[in-house]
Amino acid sequence: MQTATAGTSGSGDAPMGDNERGFSMLELLAALLIMGIIAAFALPMAITAVKTFRVNADATALASYLNLTRSRATSQYAPYRLNVDPTQGDYTMEKLCGNTSSSVDPACTGPYQQFTTRQFEYGTQYPRQGDYLSTCAPSGVTSAPTGFADPSPCPAILQMYFNTRGTPVKSDGSPLGGGGYVAYIQNQNTSFTDAVTVSVGGRVSMWNWSPTAGWSIR
Repeated sequence: MQTATAGTSGSGDAPMGDNERGFSMLELLAALLIMGIIAAFALPMAITAVKTFRVNADATALASYLNLTRSRATSQYAPYRLNVDPTQGDYTMEKLCGNTSSSVDPACTGPYQQFTTRQFEYGTQYPRQGDYLSTCAPSGVTSAPTGFADPSPCPAILQMYFNTRGTPVKSDGSPLGGGGYVAYIQNQNTSFTDAVTVSVGGRVSMWNWSPTAGWSIR
């Protein structure tokens, strides 16, 4: 019968070597410093991306609402308009008189008049907090998108009218000038601006503004 040699472990585990030690404090500090430098570069880019996304999302929502307003005008066979109100910071879809006679509603003296009790549909819509609406080129923007012109004077409320064929028109039903309608969305520090346009033929488009390149359609 043999006995175990003194100083050996019965479990068979090898003694801990130098390659199994933990990180030193200096190594941990170096890793934290590298992570801090990466975060310092990445955080501003992430914030910029979020702000750009918010403005783009608001422009997409406004464009979708314009298309819905056109669709309602044709499906209901009545003029509609979209009211963009920068003061209140909202926009609303409104059904207009159409062929309703003044004997039914005294306010209906023409097809593009609003009802005595205004006919808003789908509620009041708002851009995201920190973004705001404009009816003319806002701060930092030197012109309307290519092919469009801002109304003069700049309206307190921009009202975009559509006839029963879904074609954008003036408030009396006559053809539009200036290329069509345009509304703007900008974030509060004016660094990001989008525009939504409706051409005289009814095409709804979205645009991005760049201080160096101007407007580009997206």
